[in-house]
Amino acid sequence: MTAISAVLQQRFFDCMLEFDPSNRRYGLKKRQQQAKRAAAPLEQSGGSKLEIERQAAQLRQADQIARQQFVEFTQAKLHDQVADELFAKLNRFELVANNVFNLSQGFPQVLDTLAARAVTLSQLEKVIQPIEWLKEDLLKYVNQPNLRKNTTVGYIRELKPALGLVGIDTLQHIIPLMALKRCLPHSTDPFTAFKSNFWQYSVEIARAAQRLALETGEHPFMAYCAALFQSLGYFVVARTYLHTYKQIKQQALYDARDARDQELTDALDSLDADASFLTSCLLEFAPFMSADLMSNWKMRMLPLGGLMDQLAEGNEFAGCSNLARLIHQSACFVQCQWLYRAKQITDIEVRQWFNEQKLRPELLAILKNTDSSTIEIG
Repeated sequence: MTAISAVLQQRFFDCMLEFDPSNRRYGLKKRQQQAKRAAAPLEQSGGSKLEIERQAAQLRQADQIARQQFVEFTQAKLHDQVADELFAKLNRFELVANNVFNLSQGFPQVLDTLAARAVTLSQLEKVIQPIEWLKEDLLKYVNQPNLRKNTTVGYIRELKPALGLVGIDTLQHIIPLMALKRCLPHSTDPFTAFKSNFWQYSVEIARAAQRLALETGEHPFMAYCAALFQSLGYFVVARTYLHTYKQIKQQALYDARDARDQELTDALDSLDADASFLTSCLLEFAPFMSADLMSNWKMRMLPLGGLMDQLAEGNEFAGCSNLARLIHQSACFVQCQWLYRAKQITDIEVRQWFNEQKLRPELLAILKNTDSSTIEIG
């Protein structure tokens, strides 16, 4: 990953987590400098009442700084343990996959069937029928009032009529979305915007990649699914980090209370999961976790595993296919849009990143005119 790409991707994930780096990443250094400035005048003793009051105020400030430094030290120690535990958990792939996702073993076959050049409703019905959650979601979708008002059909209770009403093109769009929605983490506190932000980002990058693939002769459904399911690794890492942090903090609190260490107990009580740490974890682990998940699906018509491996290696990977490259380009474009809306990127940085990704004017024109909205799936 190049320097500009590394900087802007970190900034993008900070933005997704609603984290302001200027408030935290340099806070400790600033406070240390403040402590030095506050302590220096105390060496100059004065006898006036004003001088005594000034020194007392400086002592209080120094005490506050010391307490804050202890809190930050405690957070750092917690994250040393979290990092070790997180790495161990993410290496136990089957455990992570089973705990996070429940799409059923037959779901990859549904995507494979949708990817076929000629697919019938009967073929689709056969592979979807055993997957209860997907069948329920599709029936719920077709029975939405805004869809039923345009037909004379009553309430639909069977799968095949539901598939016929929706059509293959729309099914290619909504079935991957239904799967992704099912995989969203249930709780992401304290990062309350995580789910909504990542959902919107996933849809935007998938639509962008699909459109570029369509316009450049690549496989649009494969581009759509690969770009969309890239987010699965981010869900895994976020969920595993939050769960691990909660466990380790809880154990540290038990130990501090048993030791009757009130200062440590107070420090731990004031702490929560850290956005800057999560950003670094997402950048480090998520792309490879997505690749591992996709390779486990073992699809024939839609070989996402190999494509995800290329994406995980980055856009500088020598074996990067045209399809992988256009997904990188789509990600770059969408991330720049998010940063631009948040006023966290300059025009010069945008041009540098676009040039690095070889986003030519004709490709940018396509992306700018791509509809990133999605069908409401309930």
